[in-house]
Amino acid sequence: MIPARDDATGASVDDLPTNPDVVIIGAGAAGMAAGRTLRKAGLSCVIVEAADRVGGRAHTESDSFGVPVDHGCSWVSGSDKNRFAKVARKKGFTLIDHTNAGIDLFDLDGNRASETEWAAYLRAVRETERAPTKAGKKGKDVPASTVIKDMPYCATVQSWMGAMDYGVDFDQVSTMEFWDSADDQPSAFVAEGLGAVVATQARGLPIKLGTTVTTVDWSGKGVRVETSRGTLAAKACLVTVSTGVLNANKIRFVPDLPDWKRQAAADIPMGLLVKVPMLFDGARLGLGENNWVTYRIPEDSAGEACYFIAWPCGHDYLFGNIGGRFGWALSREGPDAVVDYALTQLVRIVGSDARKHFIKGFATDWAENPLTLGAYGAVRPGADGARDILAEPLADRVFFAGEAMGGARSALVNGAYNSGKAAAKKIAKTLR
Repeated sequence: MIPARDDATGASVDDLPTNPDVVIIGAGAAGMAAGRTLRKAGLSCVIVEAADRVGGRAHTESDSFGVPVDHGCSWVSGSDKNRFAKVARKKGFTLIDHTNAGIDLFDLDGNRASETEWAAYLRAVRETERAPTKAGKKGKDVPASTVIKDMPYCATVQSWMGAMDYGVDFDQVSTMEFWDSADDQPSAFVAEGLGAVVATQARGLPIKLGTTVTTVDWSGKGVRVETSRGTLAAKACLVTVSTGVLNANKIRFVPDLPDWKRQAAADIPMGLLVKVPMLFDGARLGLGENNWVTYRIPEDSAGEACYFIAWPCGHDYLFGNIGGRFGWALSREGPDAVVDYALTQLVRIVGSDARKHFIKGFATDWAENPLTLGAYGAVRPGADGARDILAEPLADRVFFAGEAMGGARSALVNGAYNSGKAAAKKIAKTLR
């Protein structure tokens, strides 16, 4: 049963239109942005969400550790131009600048990096950023790994920039994608959680939680959206699900999606970033608050690491980051194995005191979550333009939005929001 009032949105279920102008599938940042934009344009809508909460891959909870923990997106990236920075300030959230955060760097033996090691690391950072950027600027759409020179700390830097930034390894990162991406600085944390900020955008919107969409029928004049709670008829539909869900055919389309649309989705497979929050008893283990924690790995092992953010916003936990192929493989071993690996890597650099002060930890479930089937989309090398193609509407009544179509800010929550807003404006113009 749907409750009489949805606590997540503040909307009365009795007020939800059964035959709206637009059905929006997904109450993540894109879906909520679209809902707000459509209502401003004077159009009615219903947002149907399969989960029991809003926000999608922006999710903050406090049950695990007693303090806010972001399971998904954590950074307000490009905070000088990010909508959620403005929302956070307006609504009284606490922004913690993370633009020039400190780095705790360790060498292969787990010792603090020497001046020589630091010089090698910084050179690898410069070269690993410069080479794919230069290639993309020239219009080359090739795997980023093919333009990188071998050098000390190259694998270490590729692990951050590939597996942990894009969710895929550097041989799966397109140089065009690298070039097209907007600068993510300045950046900030939200002490109360970025997911909590995103969730504020649901207020007043007509959202049906716990409602799974099974079919989108666009064979007629309008659309009919079949859900686990009945069928909705509308003039148009906006699909904001992940490319993981699209590629797994979790939603049936009638008629089926055309080949060019299927190919665009296939060209943006889901990458994976597993976050591993770990709670400690207050001991800081010699790591600086809000610091990046990085250690050198063998040059033939790019991506096989767990790098950390220490004590974000002063909380007594740090979180590990594991991504790419290694993240997928480790996730298949189960959450306990993921946490054990992360703790083992931490012990490697700070010593056995880490185990003494460790209380508990967990691993995020984006790899197995049937509503995402990954963390965020990464365009395959050679498939430049797939994001724009995926965003193209079908017959002026089935539209698409989400982080995979966020332009220069794809894979980011503000990119998803911008995508939903742009799609809603296109829908409003079309329906008029």
